[in-house]
Amino acid sequence: MVSSVLTNEDSVGLIMEKVAKHDIKYLRLIVIDPNGYPKAMLIPEYQIRDSLENGVAFDGSSIPGFAAVNQSDLNLHPDPSTFLVPMWETPGIALMFCYVSRPDGTPFEGDPRGILRRTVDDLETKGYGFNTGPELEYFYVTDNNGSVAPFGSGGYFDLPPLDPTEDVKLETLMCLEAAGFQLDRVHHEAAMGQQEINFRYSDALKTADNTILYKLAVKTIAKKHNTTATFMPKPFWGINGSGCHVHQSIVDLETGKNIFSDPDTEFGLSETAVHYIGGLLKHAPAMSMIVAPLVNSYKRLVPHYEAPVYVSWGYANRSALIRVPLAPGDKDKVTRVEYRHPDPASNPYLVATALLKAGWEGIDKKIDPSAPLTENIYELTPVQMKEKGVGYMPEHLGDAVDLFAEDKTMKVALGAFLFDNLIELKRDEFKSYMDFTGIEWAASRPKITSWEYKRYLTRC
Repeated sequence: MVSSVLTNEDSVGLIMEKVAKHDIKYLRLIVIDPNGYPKAMLIPEYQIRDSLENGVAFDGSSIPGFAAVNQSDLNLHPDPSTFLVPMWETPGIALMFCYVSRPDGTPFEGDPRGILRRTVDDLETKGYGFNTGPELEYFYVTDNNGSVAPFGSGGYFDLPPLDPTEDVKLETLMCLEAAGFQLDRVHHEAAMGQQEINFRYSDALKTADNTILYKLAVKTIAKKHNTTATFMPKPFWGINGSGCHVHQSIVDLETGKNIFSDPDTEFGLSETAVHYIGGLLKHAPAMSMIVAPLVNSYKRLVPHYEAPVYVSWGYANRSALIRVPLAPGDKDKVTRVEYRHPDPASNPYLVATALLKAGWEGIDKKIDPSAPLTENIYELTPVQMKEKGVGYMPEHLGDAVDLFAEDKTMKVALGAFLFDNLIELKRDEFKSYMDFTGIEWAASRPKITSWEYKRYLTRC
């Protein structure tokens, strides 16, 4: 039963003490939908204990991709470990992430957060933990009656006055740190109006929760400063889009050793990590629908903007789909695999699940990837790419859905229920876009349409 696993009298009592200490009047219960969007309800203080002990009923059919109207009753179960009083919220409001169950208490098959938890729990039974660290880029933009433009004229590493967002960023940083984030680097990115705030890696479930909190903080605080923050992958044609490179490593829970690290190899990468890369490359085309889930995602994935478009890997090679960073420091701590295909609109729970399942298959089956590439892959000819075993990623969301639908590993990873629902959601999304444009994908690609701004700009 979901509720009995997550709560006991001690944890309920601890939460109620925190509610009293912080004078909490309302609790925001957050659930993640298949698209990765946070949905929430508020409950008053006097309902919190009951919600922890018994859950809260809601209509699952009103969330796209969740439940059919004839099986719509679902329950939220707050996760006590996620209780937070964020500075960006209205005073008196706390929040908690939730798992979802059926009315009989069995886990709901369409709950992305629950799916990731079961995935990492399964890995832990093998004695391992999965760490992830995303690099989420985003834009500050102005939107005047549908005319969207970058806010500011800065570029990579620029500072005020070229970057006019110092105040909004500083407030964001303080709110994130108050929420427990450990920040790494903060800077203006390559495109006008584009920013990056990096936070410290953690176990995959905690990182996914932090990704949702990070986006909520960035967007909420931007609104307070009369601007809009968007995690739309490609809000402007002709300049860099926003990525969400995901750094990954696997740790032996008994010894604490990073199993991707081997100091006896030339670059410190273990054979296990190479096989993990082999699994990622094998399933990369199918995973595209998960890590690049929007029509707009495929306008980011074009050559020459440091966005990966070919199935490839290499050391310190930012033109490759998978980069192995050559970072300074203790190799056991810094050795990792960076997957560069995801964008910040992706569902972080499903991304982590898909990456781990694909990579672990590579370890389990000892899949060898092609040789690492040192060349700028964008400059290779088709003949050279064929000789080097470089494959192609899908051109658009429609192709990505078809490849995803054929991948049995993805179906097992996500479960048949969510797998089928995602296919239906994404096919409908691509069809809606194609119906709107009325032209072939190649012709519509070099333009960001009003359909995309309306659907993605503030939602992502």
